[in-house]
Amino acid sequence: MKNKSARFAAALFCLAAAQTAAAAELGFYIGGRVGQSSKEQPRDFYQTFNEENQVFSFFTPVEDQTSFDDSDIAFGLVAGYRFTQYFAFEGGYTDFGKVEYTSHASGNFPLEAGTFNTKIQSSTSGISFAAIGTLPLSRDWELFARGGVLFANTKFRLVINATGTQFIPAPGDFDDSFNQDTTETFASMGVGRRIFEIYELRLEYQRVFDSGTENTGGAGDLDTALLGLNVTF
Repeated sequence: MKNKSARFAAALFCLAAAQTAAAAELGFYIGGRVGQSSKEQPRDFYQTFNEENQVFSFFTPVEDQTSFDDSDIAFGLVAGYRFTQYFAFEGGYTDFGKVEYTSHASGNFPLEAGTFNTKIQSSTSGISFAAIGTLPLSRDWELFARGGVLFANTKFRLVINATGTQFIPAPGDFDDSFNQDTTETFASMGVGRRIFEIYELRLEYQRVFDSGTENTGGAGDLDTALLGLNVTF
């Protein structure tokens, strides 16, 4: 009888501990994440924009070495509240990095030979709000999906360094930028792994749909793979 009572008490203790552990993940949490972003933007926009700047500056290129990089490092912070094991609401800030086009051209101005170096950047960041649905797989593992809205700010920057061999009938150094605000929708899905009760490691794939405008390099889907760590209080 005593052995049965001891086993029963032990079972109750384990059940209570498991319930406490499950409840510990509910409530307010904060976290950070970092990963790789890539934006579907056309290279042609940047190429044409660079050529128009050369024409405007009366520069005729003889040789032009160009590069185009549509991926960068992304990072962000999140804060949310988990109401149940199946639902949470979250807000955050994410910097998605930049798309960059560079041109190193040598050629001729009207009065002399020279160089015309150009850098064109389009970078996106913003504040997001999202609802999160989760599907527990076990005590420590879960799948989740997220959907929401991103209040994005896209910065478009143009840097030109143009010089002549004798004097400078060219623009010289030029660095200017402007910002444009847009409202985007996004969705993501991923997997989470709880560690030491209050921590959760998350791996997710996120897409912002048709991010940006024609004035900032063109609209395109913004894809991001993120690894994050949340702490529940």
